[in-house]
Amino acid sequence: MSVTTSQTTRRSGGLRPASSLSTTLESTTSTTDNRSSRQRQSKKDEAIRKKLEQELSKKRGGSTRIRHTRKIAGTVSALRPAQALTIRENILVIEAAQLMAAKRSDCALVIDEEDHLSGIFTAKDLAYRVVAAHMDLRATTVSDIMTRNPMCVTADTSAQDALNLMVSRGFRHLPICNDEGDIFGLLDITKCLYETLNKMERAYGSSRKLYDALEGVEKEWANSPVQFVQYMEALRDKMSCPDLTTVLDEHSSPVQVSVKANVRDVATLMREHRTTAVLVMDHGGLAGIFTSKDIVLRVIAAGLAPENCSVVRVMTPHPDTASPSTSLLDALKKMHDGHYLNLPVVDSDKRIVGLVDVLRLTYATLDQVGLSSLALETIRLLSRYRSIASRATVKKETSSGAICLLVITQKRNL
Repeated sequence: MSVTTSQTTRRSGGLRPASSLSTTLESTTSTTDNRSSRQRQSKKDEAIRKKLEQELSKKRGGSTRIRHTRKIAGTVSALRPAQALTIRENILVIEAAQLMAAKRSDCALVIDEEDHLSGIFTAKDLAYRVVAAHMDLRATTVSDIMTRNPMCVTADTSAQDALNLMVSRGFRHLPICNDEGDIFGLLDITKCLYETLNKMERAYGSSRKLYDALEGVEKEWANSPVQFVQYMEALRDKMSCPDLTTVLDEHSSPVQVSVKANVRDVATLMREHRTTAVLVMDHGGLAGIFTSKDIVLRVIAAGLAPENCSVVRVMTPHPDTASPSTSLLDALKKMHDGHYLNLPVVDSDKRIVGLVDVLRLTYATLDQVGLSSLALETIRLLSRYRSIASRATVKKETSSGAICLLVITQKRNL
């Protein structure tokens, strides 16, 4: 009796096609390889930082400062301000980049002779104004290319106002100072994500608990006017967490470069397209991602020449990706846990759909949290009214009219 190769593989609970199992194994192997390649790059990063820390410990460098103030709920003081790396105006760009890399920061606050804030210097400035502009790193001072007199907030500024300012202006960093320009700390939008994620989880956690109440209201007023039915559908939409398709830009695609492109040319593309991240492609597939932060640590601080360094040497290989159907909450969690600011979006065929950044997601999240909170409050009002109407045995006609009035009032806010 001849034996043929079976096309299925037995598993607990049934049979699974061998081709499916093979695909799963290949996917698992690929995921493991991708993780290993990123871990190797992380070890290289740590080696660069360690070397820089040893060199900088032998000479005086920048300082970090934060003045502890009493945390007040709802204000900037409650947003976990970070320590601010401060540097002098006359420091060379190459030295500033080395300090930023050693201190694990992609932003430095520039101070004058009186230790007051005079400017801000970021990885983006380094990419746009130095590397892309062909400026000499060893002959250019920070004061030549920094952003002068940056916008600031005080510790007692409303947290919501500070976050709205950062998102609307595209600021990842926002200095915290007093009226005299003394530095108290630095707001980093990625650190603020912690509070945003908590708010979003609370909002959608509450929405799940109140979903039954929504169903109950709809059943109670099944014969209500069409305005009520339409509004309840709108509430359900507001309560659901949107996915990445709601923030992807259909009219623009992420900047893509070849693995053979050099860092200077990539920085020039970043400046032209006003972005801080590009996707690195190899034979039509996503090979890596490269950001302005990588320019600081892996190129400038590491002593490499941007015009002679190919991007494949300094990119983050095989970055994490997300599908368009990924929710905003899951995408933010992924970025928060992975400690990165940009997330490529790919379809089921691994084709590039877009690239989302932390600012865009944070803005969409804050907006959605507000809408969800309003929707939840409306449901509470409807549930309370239903209970009162039931106890008072209100006539259906009167109840329907009151509900229409409530719907019209709340709809103005949505």
